[in-house]
Amino acid sequence: MAGQSKLRSVLIIAAFAAVLSVIVTMGLFAFPVPLPVLPLGPYQQFIVVGLIILATKLALDLLKPLFRMAFADRVAHEADIYSIFQLVSYLIWAGVLLGILFVFVGIGAIDALGVGVVFAAVIIVLQKPILNLLGWGVLVTRRLYKLGDRIELSQVKGYVTQITLMKTVMREFGGWMGGDTFTGRYVAIPNSNVLEESVYNYTRDTEFIWDEISVAVTYESDHKVAERYLRDAAEAVVGDLMRNNRGVVRSKYEFADLATYMVEEPTVTWTLGESSVDLHIVYFCPSYRRRYYRTEIVKRILESFASDSRVAVAYPHVEFVPYGTSDMEMDSDTQADRFLHSLPR
Repeated sequence: MAGQSKLRSVLIIAAFAAVLSVIVTMGLFAFPVPLPVLPLGPYQQFIVVGLIILATKLALDLLKPLFRMAFADRVAHEADIYSIFQLVSYLIWAGVLLGILFVFVGIGAIDALGVGVVFAAVIIVLQKPILNLLGWGVLVTRRLYKLGDRIELSQVKGYVTQITLMKTVMREFGGWMGGDTFTGRYVAIPNSNVLEESVYNYTRDTEFIWDEISVAVTYESDHKVAERYLRDAAEAVVGDLMRNNRGVVRSKYEFADLATYMVEEPTVTWTLGESSVDLHIVYFCPSYRRRYYRTEIVKRILESFASDSRVAVAYPHVEFVPYGTSDMEMDSDTQADRFLHSLPR
């Protein structure tokens, strides 16, 4: 709770500073100040705008490390600090764009009809960028994901490293790699995709996700012994972790009834397959180490099965069984002769 309170106060301070900068910029419209007359000819406006953009970029570059140092002790995760700074920088750039508009057109240079025509043209020409801006607005207001989250969007899984007005950049994991191993690629996805596609967030409320390992056991095996081996393997690897974090996970349930339905300790379920009894061990673990815990559990299960003849893993295979005892007793010449006579003529 203390961490959330600190984060809330930081957000309020940052938002206040950003809004104040916009209000100051908007003051140009309320109290217009004529531009200084410089001997720069017809390019004066472009030079002024270039200087404004350059000064803003340099100021934000200098402010970013200072911002990080100022909030390092107050915000738990570095990704949250950069999320706040990114929001502040967007608001500052919005104010700068308003200032640039004033430089070019001034007050009163645009009437209502002109504004309408320009607005319609902008919507038609900049349809995709506007949709990306709307997507960014949804991300900011609905908190679908933030920097540092592990998400799946547009059939791509990744770690969110950057959220801009136009796109979301992720460090990809999965892909052609097994499990959740990073591929080394960065993926940029337009923000408009969040308006029409599902967003899967692995870490929105907690760092934990549920996982399941299935083992096919032969019908001849001792299934209760096999179940015990699965449960013992999961207990040894994630048992204490699940019990120690059960309260954290439970605190994020939207309804109290979910505590009855959710698996909060290693649990084994059974299903009947066509040629095996399928046992499933269900557990939760940190999303970023899911493959590690899965590997450790599988290794322990295989070691237990290998040391006990009462259980065996079922796998697809074919056995050729001779038809009748007489076939077993025939010599190779007789079998070959019967085969030749059975061929169509």
